[in-house]
Amino acid sequence: MPNPRVGVGVVVRRASDGAFLVGRRKGSHGAGEIALPGGALEWREPIATCASRETLEETGLVIDESSWRAPFAVAEAVIDENNHWITVFAACEVADDAAVENREPHKCEGWFFASKDGLLEREASGERLFLPLRLLLRDDRVEW
Repeated sequence: MPNPRVGVGVVVRRASDGAFLVGRRKGSHGAGEIALPGGALEWREPIATCASRETLEETGLVIDESSWRAPFAVAEAVIDENNHWITVFAACEVADDAAVENREPHKCEGWFFASKDGLLEREASGERLFLPLRLLLRDDRVEW
């Protein structure tokens, strides 16, 4: 019997306004949906290490492991019959002038900063949010 996988969702918040980094997924489950950076936790890898690794791989941002608030939140998402994920979210803050790159253009259309309310408005207008992000935004226990 298959087991759930553990993913790390990365909440990179801009210092001035708390907006966080998101991008539109390409080429895998959730294609076309807005999502946070992140990925699968590797065997024996600390959450903060995974958050720093995934952030660097996807966005080019170098975040020291000690900068993460992890866990920031946790969500369970059964995405489809082959994808049952426990997502641990890690959060950090970056300067407003942080230089973000799209280092995996085959996986992401590009990165942009958006507020929680802005993302919920996009969704209400018909844009799709990746399920773990949608769950995070709707979790009343999360202290933004």
